[in-house]
Amino acid sequence: MLLKKKLYSLVPKKHRRKIKFIYYGKILHFLYNLKHQFYYNQKDFFDVIALETTTYCNLRCKFCPNSIYDRGILKNKKLMDIKIFKKIIDELSEINYRGRVLLFSYGEPLTDTRLPDLISYCKQKLSKAKVEINSNGILLTVQKYKTLIDREIDKVCITQYGKQMPPNTKKVFEYLKTRPKKENKIHYRVLNEMELSNRGGEIELNSSVNDEVPICLYPTQALTIDYAGNLILCCNDYHSSAKFGNLKNKKLLEILGKSNYKKILKRIKKGIYDLEICKKCVGIKR
Repeated sequence: MLLKKKLYSLVPKKHRRKIKFIYYGKILHFLYNLKHQFYYNQKDFFDVIALETTTYCNLRCKFCPNSIYDRGILKNKKLMDIKIFKKIIDELSEINYRGRVLLFSYGEPLTDTRLPDLISYCKQKLSKAKVEINSNGILLTVQKYKTLIDREIDKVCITQYGKQMPPNTKKVFEYLKTRPKKENKIHYRVLNEMELSNRGGEIELNSSVNDEVPICLYPTQALTIDYAGNLILCCNDYHSSAKFGNLKNKKLLEILGKSNYKKILKRIKKGIYDLEICKKCVGIKR
């Protein structure tokens, strides 16, 4: 351990974060593989799956591709077919999935009136999984929050994008002061622009998470399925440019077992980026 610390101190400061990132990444990967082997009898599985239930967002933030393209506006709103949604959840139930289910992508989940029923279906079929949403908090009224709690949501992540907390969110926090602690499922944060990604090269940022660490683990950390049911590369693939199969007519495990999908993930883990979107995302190509 002392030798490692000594060697680490000899590394220029600008490269230390990258080394720590790789080192801890390998440790986490090892631990995840142990867990996956125990739960699912296979390595290199997944702990997070993000489902794009709606494309519509009520904001057009400068750091999001929705500010450039019309994909996220109301008139172009697309919802994930409920049949596809249930098929995905049913398949996760078959493998006794116990990871996290994220019901959001680039759309604002609270604009989807089906959200409470989607949460209920997840909790009914996946008793050991955690169901979460990520919201800007603008539409989160006290009544809507009560409904989410009644449907047994596990986490409501709210990100403050402006200078102040949204008024509706303030009212929810005031309400929670009168309620048991167990009913507070909110994880609140103020946006840190240093943590932002360039979203596959779609967004110009003054600085991004990849400026210091040109490494990507997004595709290896979570599965992302767009509103049409396509398993895509990752959350940064705004246009679904890299599709590996559609859940409407194929099984999830069948898609995950494809040699091209496994090959790309394996090379990404080694820091080899073959896809154009990956090269732009990590800053290799502008």
